[in-house]
Amino acid sequence: MRVCMLNDNFYRSSGVGIAIRRIAKSLTEVDFVVAAGEIDERSQDLAWIHEERFAQFNLKTSNPIIVLRELRRFKRWFRANQCDLVHCHHRRMAVIIQMIGVPVLYTGHLAFPYQSWFKWFHPRRMTAVTHSVAANILETTGQEVLACISNPAVFPEACPAIDMAKVDGRAICIARLEPIKGHIHLLAAWKVLLDRGHRYTLDLVGEGTLYEPLKAQIERDGLSDLVRFVGFTSDVSSVINNALFAVLASEMEGQGIVTLEAAAMGRPSLLTAIPGSIDLLPPDRRLPNGVAFGDVTALADALEAWFANPVEVVEEGQRFFRFLKSSSDPSTIAVEYTKVYRRVVAGNS
Repeated sequence: MRVCMLNDNFYRSSGVGIAIRRIAKSLTEVDFVVAAGEIDERSQDLAWIHEERFAQFNLKTSNPIIVLRELRRFKRWFRANQCDLVHCHHRRMAVIIQMIGVPVLYTGHLAFPYQSWFKWFHPRRMTAVTHSVAANILETTGQEVLACISNPAVFPEACPAIDMAKVDGRAICIARLEPIKGHIHLLAAWKVLLDRGHRYTLDLVGEGTLYEPLKAQIERDGLSDLVRFVGFTSDVSSVINNALFAVLASEMEGQGIVTLEAAAMGRPSLLTAIPGSIDLLPPDRRLPNGVAFGDVTALADALEAWFANPVEVVEEGQRFFRFLKSSSDPSTIAVEYTKVYRRVVAGNS
């Protein structure tokens, strides 16, 4: 069996792109090729794809003539590579690819608001990365997903030990510097902590369009000695190792790979109460979590409680580790997707 992995882009800071790479590289019974559905000038993560197995199309243009031309080109490429189905991680592309008669499996990574076009033209075969995303798909389309399959992350056998002297008073946020990730609220909460007399350190790991506005906010609020821009890094384990815990103040997530990666290193994550993120919260957690997006005071209160109890934070990290380890195993995820691929190809869904 050969599967075409399709996404709009493989931007190096994209969690979805990372998930696709890990899924594809974990497949043992399925061959794969890879396609991008837009022309993106940002730095792409393509080193893992052999150039003969990769193609780029212009499917997100607003010009219908170009879209039709590119769809015909995609279909020829799909057939020339003897693919059996498309595993698409972008919902609009999944819809238009299905319309040209190509078998499609769509994986939902985010919980979207209701839109009539997706209600009536959604792919017939779908999976979701979390139960809340699956619930959103059911609510907005009326159809249940074939399976709920986590994003992949490599966990060690045992929860790593943490050097408390190295990480006490230090947190990390790994996220694209874009409005949807909530950095403005996170920095506002850090200002509240400073006003309360706390001088905790925050590392911002990532790249994006908000770098200059966030830098200005940090300077205006007197946080320059406390908040550091790390920039993009492909080795997130090295930066997570310097923090007591992670924080992700997003407005929208599907299942943050950075939360999985932090858990794999024994670090808990302070998250917003949004679909996708709430699925990652251990049921036996002790510290405050799942704060409302945009509630700066609640976020500051939770951060203050976490920093005041570093030993409890370490224990919380062990709970995150135990809760997420088995469902995130890349080899298990590859097996689960292989089963779904076979169902789709056989037409038994």
